[in-house]
Amino acid sequence: MHTTAGSLVLVGLRPTADATVAARLREAGAVILGKTNLSEWAGGMSLVHHAGWSARGGQTGNPYKLDRSPNESSSGTGAAVAANLAVAGIGTETNDSILDPSSANCLVGSKPTVGLVGARRGHIRRASQDSVGPMARTVRDATVMLGVLAGPDAREFSAERGARHFTARLQESLAARIPSLDRGRLR
Repeated sequence: MHTTAGSLVLVGLRPTADATVAARLREAGAVILGKTNLSEWAGGMSLVHHAGWSARGGQTGNPYKLDRSPNESSSGTGAAVAANLAVAGIGTETNDSILDPSSANCLVGSKPTVGLVGARRGHIRRASQDSVGPMARTVRDATVMLGVLAGPDAREFSAERGARHFTARLQESLAARIPSLDRGRLR
């Protein structure tokens, strides 16, 4: 798939291999439907357009109210998941680019700690503190996706080592807070 950061400058750029994140999702059995629009270069590079606009894809709409902003650079992912075009999606964040569109589109979004998700390969970075994280309609779906994404990448010097079992930790945390919780519910 083309990787352009929403810019006409990179039209025609086709990576020769999957990004680390895409490879992990495929390995876990996910079906990747495609890529969505984003704020050009993940940073709202226009003085006259709103968040979610790019020269390549135009203006992303908020599926709940088309005249409202879908917010920040991962706006296309937020809009697509909110419109039920996908169960979950991937966002990238330097500063509120997962959390803001998740909020604007009534989703659960998680900006992982830098290094939790090894993502140097296949990700056009803006800054060293960029993170790749899940955007989904439910806490469970976001947690499952984060569990798939988390882990080291040999090319990522900051990636944390060791397996992550986020769904088990979520279940433990909820059971501690809500004693009557049906323990099989998140499986």
